Amino acid sequence: MKKILSIFAVLALVLIAGTAFAASVMDKDVIVVGTEGTYPPFEFHDKTGALVGYDIDLVNAVAEKMGKKVEWVDMAFDGLIPALLTNKIDMIAACMSVTSARSKKVNFSDPYVITFSAFITLKDDDKIKGLDDLKGKKVSVQLGTTEDLYVTGLEGVEVRKFSKLDDAVREISLNRVDAAFMDEPVAQDYVNSDQFEGKLKVAFSVELEGAPKAFAMNKTDTVFLQATNKALKALKEDGTLSSIEQKWEQ
Repeated sequence: MKKILSIFAVLALVLIAGTAFAASVMDKDVIVVGTEGTYPPFEFHDKTGALVGYDIDLVNAVAEKMGKKVEWVDMAFDGLIPALLTNKIDMIAACMSVTSARSKKVNFSDPYVITFSAFITLKDDDKIKGLDDLKGKKVSVQLGTTEDLYVTGLEGVEVRKFSKLDDAVREISLNRVDAAFMDEPVAQDYVNSDQFEGKLKVAFSVELEGAPKAFAMNKTDTVFLQATNKALKALKEDGTLSSIEQKWEQ
């Protein structure tokens, strides 16, 4: 009887080990990547409706190095980590800042870019030039971002939060808020966009915790993390990362 039980125990261990091994994204042909498509130049929809941007090009290049294909899922930013933790997506590529709080939940790849954050205002508004000027003002922000966490902690600031950054920026043009807060490259992209050209400006910038941006993956899949970092290193060495940066820089 003991021998029979031992055999079943061994078989159970083999099955568990096999299941764990199969759980790696590297065992699949397609990587399911979550993003939030209103964050230009990192991820946004062009005039044809196609999802384009810095992160899109970089993930596609990473997947090509791995011999994988990519399936994109566009969702609210604050839903990305929950989707990753429930295995609805395999990776987050959404200009996501590396923070200590997020690092407790997910694995981050090696950073691929570092950005400051910026407040944008109406072009003719000269009242906001620094953090002290925000007291008594209304600021819009994208829900779940490091900018959201930061501005919510500022004393005397009324914060209005939106799932889509487009909506947060639009609040300025409608005179419903005094400023909007986001990553600096994204702020510059909105200021220069056809929709807002001549209407908005970057008021000032600040450096937050989480300035480095990276891809997020499930903590249980270290094989996928290592493969991603290997691909990022190769893209840096062969000049692809630099080419992507030059393509999307403002």
